Amino acid sequence: MSTADDVLDQIDTTLGDQAVSDDAMRWAPDLPEKPRPVRGFSPRDILIRRLVDRHGLTRMTARHAVIAVEEGRTSDRTELVQAEACAVMAETMQQIREAFRPMAESMIEAFKQLVQAFERLGVTAEAGSAPGRRRDRPAWQSPYGPPRRRR
Repeated sequence: MSTADDVLDQIDTTLGDQAVSDDAMRWAPDLPEKPRPVRGFSPRDILIRRLVDRHGLTRMTARHAVIAVEEGRTSDRTELVQAEACAVMAETMQQIREAFRPMAESMIEAFKQLVQAFERLGVTAEAGSAPGRRRDRPAWQSPYGPPRRRR
């Protein structure tokens, strides 16, 4: 049975129920399941994997070293874990820089065009009067008449 059929059945049941009014509906959509965290993508798991792959540590030894650094304890591999953490951050920042480089270059070009447009606008403003300025009323007066007097 489809969800629409379930809803219609619940509406029919509700309409026949005398305990509530005819317009009451007691249906809620099924909530989606919470996504499970993917193993291997937490900072701890990334560091453990790098320590195993690059330095030949066992998974358990690498895990204990990373947890010790997280808890602020010192061990014989503290410097190694901190160096790998710095390397991960440096690689991540490099990837972010490379991802944002095209956007930054296009923004630089857009700002150059904006500066050129303002320079052209400045030349035309110097050559003539300000656009929209009416000469038939004082500069302080709005186009809707004189300002109201304060009481």
